[in-house]
Amino acid sequence: MGKKAVAVIGSENEQELKKKAAEKLHQKKLRQGKGERVVDTTEESLRELEVIEKKQQEAGIATPEAPKKVKAARVRSKPYQAAKSKVDVAATYAISDAIKLLRDVSLTKFDATVELHLTLKEKGVSKEIELPHSTGKTRRVAIADDKTIAAIESGKIDFDVLYASPDQMAQLVKFAKVLGPKGLMPNPKTGTVVPDPEKSAAAAASKTSVILKTEKDAPLVHTTIGKLSASDQQLSANIQAILTAFAGQLIKAVLKSTMSPAIKLVLP
Repeated sequence: MGKKAVAVIGSENEQELKKKAAEKLHQKKLRQGKGERVVDTTEESLRELEVIEKKQQEAGIATPEAPKKVKAARVRSKPYQAAKSKVDVAATYAISDAIKLLRDVSLTKFDATVELHLTLKEKGVSKEIELPHSTGKTRRVAIADDKTIAAIESGKIDFDVLYASPDQMAQLVKFAKVLGPKGLMPNPKTGTVVPDPEKSAAAAASKTSVILKTEKDAPLVHTTIGKLSASDQQLSANIQAILTAFAGQLIKAVLKSTMSPAIKLVLP
C-alpha cells in the first residue's frame, strides 16, 4: 500500500495535494477504461474527489493522520558500555572507592570535570557551603558600577556573584526580573549588599564556597567538586563537605565525570 499525503485544512499545500489526488483518480479511471486522456484532467477529477471525501466524512471515515516520528533509542559507544560494565548499578560505593572507580571508567582524554548530583526529599533548598579545596572553576565576581549596569541592560551577564552598595540598589531594581531568577540579585541576606563592594568582591574571588540549590521544579542539585586531576583526598574532602551539609535531606547521591557512567554513593 502506497504512502498517503496528508494536508492540513487551510494550509498552502492543500490545493496542490488535492490536484495530485485528482490526477491519480483520473489515471485509475483510464486503466479501468472509464475515461480518455486529455491535456487537463484536474477540474473534473477534483470535483469527483471532493464528492468522495464528503461521502467519507458523512460515513464517519477519519482522514488518515501523518505517522508520528519515533525517536530512536540512544546507542552508547562500545567504550562507554565497557566502562559501565565495571559499575555495579545496584550497589552504593564509599567515597574513596567511588573515586578510584571513577578514574578507571573515565573516558575523556582531557582533564574531566567531576560532578556530584543529589536527589533531596524536597525542593526549595539552598545552602552556601565552604569547600576545603577549589573546584577548579574560577568564580566570576562583579561590582555594580556604571559599566556593569550598562552590560546587564544590553543583556550581557558574565558574572556568578554581583556585589553592590546600598545606594547602588536603586539602579538595579529594574533588573530584578532578570537577575532574581538567576540568583544574581544583590541581597543583604546573602551578604552581597555591603558598604564596600570592592573589598567584599576581592575576598569572594578567593573563596572556595559554593551556593547550591535545588532546581526550580524538582528536588535535584547539580554541582562540580573538582577536576579529575585533583588528588583523591581533595575530591573526597569536597564531596564529604557537600554530603554533610545536606545530611538528613538526601535520597540519593551520584558521582560521575564528563561522559562517564554514574556511580551511586553511600549516604552519610
